[in-house]
Amino acid sequence: MKTNDIVRRLESELKNANAIGKGFYKNPQRMLRTGLARTTRVAKSLAKMLKAQDFGGLDDFFFAREELIPGGKEYWFIDVVSTQGDKAQLVLTFGCSDAKASVNSHEAKRGEVAAVGWFYSNKKKVFLDKSVLLESSKGLLRTEAFTFSGAYPSYDLVVDRRTRLHFTKPKKGIVYEAHPCTAQDLGVGLLNMYLDAKGTIDGKAFKGVGYVQKVVVVAPFIPWNWLRVVFKDKSVLDVFVARLGVRSVEYRVLSTSIYRLASGKTYNLTGSRFRKLESDRWLLEGDGFVAYLKTYAFKPFMLRGRGEFHYDEYLVECTDFVFKGKAKQDGIGMIEDAYGFMI
Repeated sequence: MKTNDIVRRLESELKNANAIGKGFYKNPQRMLRTGLARTTRVAKSLAKMLKAQDFGGLDDFFFAREELIPGGKEYWFIDVVSTQGDKAQLVLTFGCSDAKASVNSHEAKRGEVAAVGWFYSNKKKVFLDKSVLLESSKGLLRTEAFTFSGAYPSYDLVVDRRTRLHFTKPKKGIVYEAHPCTAQDLGVGLLNMYLDAKGTIDGKAFKGVGYVQKVVVVAPFIPWNWLRVVFKDKSVLDVFVARLGVRSVEYRVLSTSIYRLASGKTYNLTGSRFRKLESDRWLLEGDGFVAYLKTYAFKPFMLRGRGEFHYDEYLVECTDFVFKGKAKQDGIGMIEDAYGFMI
């Protein structure tokens, strides 16, 4: 499906979808085309900057603030997962867009980011849910609520004296990925770092792995599901499915699914399908694999601006994952359930 087809179908659906259409500018066609048209060029520019082994380039991208073009958004995402058999997990996300927008009713004004931070350590605690001024410089991202600092591959996240984490390069496996993801004219430029993490969460000793990400998006927010589960042996199940789904329109834009061993050996999976069951349980099925997951903590997000978008985070335990005839029952991680539409 080409960009023009996507635009026409979405425009048709928006005319009859008042709940989704509220908050859009008077000319949604112009805004939508602007958000879609330049993604390929931006993604290629980011890919060129993030050359393999160019570690200085990685930090330059990660710690920089971008000049966002129409339809542009930038955000950082950190997910820290225990590998010690407990359910400890910390999630921090913060970002902004080119236009007026709010997260959980908190608007990010000039120089600010809308930020949400929470963790589970025997119980759920939200330590940040508001807009804050973000200071950005070489090797430093700092707000009144947290500081992230360092240089590849060693970083520190400090929330307060009871929650401090140190990230280091793992002894084996893939350490980072830096590349664009494009599907037709939809695209993002992203940096993912896969690091070991050690420290304290809410005063309790923590040891596990960290997923540290920076994303620049020049495209609308459309529905997606993302799952990332880490097992005790540090193998990872990572599944992402994005789609257009406004009323009768259903178009899978991007789907990536992998199971990666701690050594870095990666199996590409196909046919991934998410099903949300009763009591916030989940079933992930695909060609030759299946995973059953149960939610143990939940945090909702509401984004408003040029549209409305829901982004719900579920901390989950994987009670059964079967692949190549072998089963695992010791994984924890997150499922993102994102729905709505926002330019």
